[in-house]
Amino acid sequence: MPHKFKTLETYFQELWVKGNLDALDDVFAPGARTRGIMGDTEFDADELKELVAMVRALMGPITVTMPKIMEQDDWLSALVEINSHAIDNNNPIHVFNQVMARFDGERMIEIHSNLDSITFFEQLGLLPDNAMAVMLGGTRLR
Repeated sequence: MPHKFKTLETYFQELWVKGNLDALDDVFAPGARTRGIMGDTEFDADELKELVAMVRALMGPITVTMPKIMEQDDWLSALVEINSHAIDNNNPIHVFNQVMARFDGERMIEIHSNLDSITFFEQLGLLPDNAMAVMLGGTRLR
């Protein structure tokens, strides 16, 4: 198994699935940054650990698979499939995340993550069903 895939898999399995925040030090290079779930806001390792803890508190047990991966030079791109259920309402959660990670040796130095946030928050019950369709129709959610 290529080291880049193994590193990204460890990132998802240890941090997001198991909640082992200390594992971030094994997969993140010093000075690594990530962005995505909060738009263009960058997170360093400590901020990412806080984000992981907050998101995991909203969901039950998480499973993560990567049905598609592509590697080129220092980059690895993966389609990530996430399944769980919402803690508050027990609704199933099934979302996709497109991730691009740049590597410095064996560890990631940069991650760009594009989670389907609208579907995620709809499934959590924090946005109304079909929020995207409603917003495309010009309705403001307040």
